[in-house]
Amino acid sequence: MRHLKRLPYFALAALAVTVLSSACSSSDSNQTTDAAEPTSPVEPSEPTDPPTPTDPTAPPSPSAPAPLEVTTESGDVRGTTTDGVRSFLGIPYAAPPVGDLRWRAPAPTEPWDGVREANVAGAPCPQTIPIVNAPTGSEDCLYLNVVTPDPLPSGPAPVMVWIHGGGFTSGDGRQYTGSTDGSTIAAKSGTIVVTLNYRLGQLGFLAHHALTNEDPSHPSSGNYGIEDQVAALEWVERNILAFGGDPENVTIFGESAGAWSVCALLTSPLSGGLFHRGIMQSGPCTTRLATLQNAERQGERFAEVVGCAGALDVLECLREAPRESVMAALPPDPAFVFSEGEWGSWFPIIDDYVLTENMAESFASGSFHRVPLLVGSNDDEGTLFVALSHDHAGRPLQASQYRERLSFLISDDEEVIDSIEERYPVDAFASPGLALAASFGDAALACPSIETARLAAPHTPTYLYQFTFTGGTFPIALNTDIDLGAYHAAEIPYVFGTPSVETPFTEVEQTLSDAMIGYWTRFAATGDPNGGDARQWPRLGDDARHLSAGTAITPGTNARGGACTFWRGVALREPLLPLE
Repeated sequence: MRHLKRLPYFALAALAVTVLSSACSSSDSNQTTDAAEPTSPVEPSEPTDPPTPTDPTAPPSPSAPAPLEVTTESGDVRGTTTDGVRSFLGIPYAAPPVGDLRWRAPAPTEPWDGVREANVAGAPCPQTIPIVNAPTGSEDCLYLNVVTPDPLPSGPAPVMVWIHGGGFTSGDGRQYTGSTDGSTIAAKSGTIVVTLNYRLGQLGFLAHHALTNEDPSHPSSGNYGIEDQVAALEWVERNILAFGGDPENVTIFGESAGAWSVCALLTSPLSGGLFHRGIMQSGPCTTRLATLQNAERQGERFAEVVGCAGALDVLECLREAPRESVMAALPPDPAFVFSEGEWGSWFPIIDDYVLTENMAESFASGSFHRVPLLVGSNDDEGTLFVALSHDHAGRPLQASQYRERLSFLISDDEEVIDSIEERYPVDAFASPGLALAASFGDAALACPSIETARLAAPHTPTYLYQFTFTGGTFPIALNTDIDLGAYHAAEIPYVFGTPSVETPFTEVEQTLSDAMIGYWTRFAATGDPNGGDARQWPRLGDDARHLSAGTAITPGTNARGGACTFWRGVALREPLLPLE
């Protein structure tokens, strides 16, 4: 078996489409539940056959206009209504993780008196927006947003919970400007959409032996961001009925790091029963995770950089450190994987509490929460990363650099590099950058997504897609000759029905978006994306059938051809420093 030396930071999610489109904007700050007790590793349950598909994209049978004041477990909230949807923004689902709660499991929200105005989204969690290097956010960031149709359907509505991407280091639930708030989905399908923030980067994924040993009832550190997601789902389970949603019909969906989060929740013993379907868009879920011990080694280095390594009480020192010092210590690579240096690596880890094994092992054995799954990736997953880190940075890749880039990104094993160059010869592409984009995109994102679906399909109903539409507009002007094609995160505007730029969808784009919203919401409602007059989407099986979403919706087989067979023989090493 060929081995990759390292492949860090490839999950920098929808960083350009969703984060850079509003690079310097941030929401105003507003201001749970106890962390779930650990249980034994996930016990698989037999999937049930999905109910007969309906067409949620048809207008729901309305009831009276929905109330704008809703009572939650912590107090009353007042939302707003416009264009056929109700919006409740900035609802706290956990206490602010500040002071002594920094680097602890999410704690319960303090109740409030009176009515809380829910018309402004909570601040994003602390982060530095890539490319522009703009700091934003607040540690007081554990908020969620609820968008419902108005009027509500006559019965409890299906619920979709969006988990944003951003490489676990950037982004927020609504992507600052509201492009993923779910209003179009709610208005068109009668589905309720919940979006949420979770802790990121150093504040969300720091492991340290002192943190691990601090609380015997929580023998873990390094997965606080995933625990936040669990707490948000617990909030949904307890409160969504008050908003008109069905707590027994919850779908979690996400892209890139958000899709990876969905996979984490599918395999975590903490999240059983909190959701009933899963959608993973471009998620590298088969990537090997770092161990707690390896992550703790990075944590020791982090404490040293912050200036706390020699403190009498390391945790007190770390918790009292200014946010700026925390964010400056082992920051993520600003060039998204492609620059050398001492960058931090902030991802979920195997801590034997939140996550007990690599996700690929869970999917292969069937030891995951066996809910129906919808999984897919985009045709050109690597182009955006190469364009941003090379061309846009003023250093377009030269043919003479191709092998060195493969070695840096993938492996220093000469035989491995030889095989990659044979599979992706630089002279077979219009530019060296496109050759690197093809190999990197297949290895890091497209094939892990397809492999996840392949492993899960024998255990639960699974539907595979390939997003092939190349006519989308990137939200900022890039200095690049690379044709982005169906780039990483390009499908998000069509899933949410919200153009990534101010220009409205073309007729072709609107048709594509309507189709994708239809498939996604029918799946959320019933566990089957089919219904109405939509083209039939077959379940993934031995025939390797999938749906291709481009200028037309067409059936396909054997997504990515032999590329994923090639990468299946390459073992990814955990992307955590220090590695040796």
